[in-house]
Amino acid sequence: MNIFESNAERYDRWYEKNRELYEMELSVIPKSESPSLEVGVGTGRFAVIGIDVGVDTSSAMLKIAKRRGVECIRADAGHLPFRDRVFKSVYMIFTLCFLDEPVKALSEVKRILRDDGFFVVCIIPRNSGLGEEYAGKDSPFYRVAKFYTEDEVVDMLRNAGFDIIDVRKTRLKYSENDFVCFTAKHRNNRV
Repeated sequence: MNIFESNAERYDRWYEKNRELYEMELSVIPKSESPSLEVGVGTGRFAVIGIDVGVDTSSAMLKIAKRRGVECIRADAGHLPFRDRVFKSVYMIFTLCFLDEPVKALSEVKRILRDDGFFVVCIIPRNSGLGEEYAGKDSPFYRVAKFYTEDEVVDMLRNAGFDIIDVRKTRLKYSENDFVCFTAKHRNNRV
């Protein structure tokens, strides 16, 4: 996505300027289990939870992530370059809202996630105070974002063959659902 190519440093600086919010977000995200993957790793800010590999489409973002020590691969969420059932934990943190084909990406995560693995999706819900603020901002990032409600994400996950096993929320600015992390696992229908 061109926006992230030309604004990688600006994106990354936000986390320094908003360190308290960033740390609150980190405190809600479940710890990874290896082998782990972050889809949409960006500049690698969330890889500190123990992410083994990160993928992103932006080479500028990946350069910053590599400087942080993240093993990175340039790849699209809809075409992940991994074997079936290889990862124990997969993460999408602030990624879903930037995907052109979120359903395809969820299908890819299901394919690469081990049967005993878990998938974590973290969002700022559209119907939260923070989601409403961000959706109204004149920001190069949020202008292209498609924010989802919690119910829409639950439906997407269920339709992709996942069952929600945990939901963690925190107040960042307005309400307890400013930041929401869903943990899901494969629906028990594999043969």
